[in-house]
Amino acid sequence: MATRRTRGDGALFFVESENRWIGRVTVDGQRRTVSAKTKTEANRRLKELRSAVDAGLPATPGDLTVAALLDSWFTKALPGRGLQQPSIDTHAWARRVLTAELGRRKVRTLTPEHIEAALERRAGAGLSKASLAKLRTTLGMALAWAERRGQVARNVARVVELPSAARSAASGRSMTVEQAQTFLRAADGTTLAAMWSVMLHLGLRPGEAAALSWDDVDDKARIIHVRRSLKRGEGGRLFIGTPKTMQSVRSLDAPAPVLAALKRRRQEQRRERLAAGELWTNDEDLVFTNSVGSPTDPARVRVAFDAVAHAAGLGDGWTPNMLRHTAASLMSDSGVPLEKVADQLGHKDTRMASLHYRHRVRPTVDGGTTMADVLGQG
Repeated sequence: MATRRTRGDGALFFVESENRWIGRVTVDGQRRTVSAKTKTEANRRLKELRSAVDAGLPATPGDLTVAALLDSWFTKALPGRGLQQPSIDTHAWARRVLTAELGRRKVRTLTPEHIEAALERRAGAGLSKASLAKLRTTLGMALAWAERRGQVARNVARVVELPSAARSAASGRSMTVEQAQTFLRAADGTTLAAMWSVMLHLGLRPGEAAALSWDDVDDKARIIHVRRSLKRGEGGRLFIGTPKTMQSVRSLDAPAPVLAALKRRRQEQRRERLAAGELWTNDEDLVFTNSVGSPTDPARVRVAFDAVAHAAGLGDGWTPNMLRHTAASLMSDSGVPLEKVADQLGHKDTRMASLHYRHRVRPTVDGGTTMADVLGQG
């Protein structure tokens, strides 16, 4: 039976078949409904809806789904935020996952419990706690946008708790000095030997190394400029784009081993260009290309890296990005101040270097130490 309420407050009743309390009110000639497991919660939600209307805010459209809200926010609000492409890509991924999990649900009926159940399912499928937090952030930003526009009474994502059992993201691994030396010896003479040298000595991301052009290599000044990154776009297309963050644009001192490796790479590329003839397509003048001048495919890079890692006796579980972890860890372990390590990696402060890239640390003793010194190549 409906609970007796003041006219205009709406009706509140229990539906046994759904085992839920339902609140219902008519707004602008359209019936709006809220639901909850308890009478108290259903009553609170009904009052929120009524208060929003009384305050002059439009009630959440009855047919607005989570998918439609995410689409509208992604196409209308996100472009004006001036985000870097990696951040946009993360929101695009979160939008796809959230649409698969919650897309058909009406925004007006969305509850924290619905979101938490979706996160629980994704945690069970293997998503890390960090990835789940990104999903919550994206949904929260979309709901906040809708809240400012008067489309929702409150942002339910703000009170969502992450699954306690969700795994933490796997931490990166770092080679020891001996392992790094062995790896470089095993890489000598291989196709991407210069790429491994650049990444290990300078701490570049795989995409940053793959996007280096010969204009970025200043032999006379012994400097390498990091200005771009290789990315994968729609349909799997590879393209040269901006680095991950503004701090990622940097100029780094290049030690002698790196310059020597790049000199050998230049000679190799000349031979490749002659062999390819008219098929050569290196319009970006990239340092690292395949046999016809196209950018190095990340999948091919991983296969080549895996082959060198096994030849060096390092075993399984290594990835190209771990050369970046190795550079940070070995520099820090050799006494390079964390501020300098962060600058080398292209971070705005020391937080990321401290939490995710530094695996062995001892007190600072020599701020002038380089990776070439660490590896005995100085």
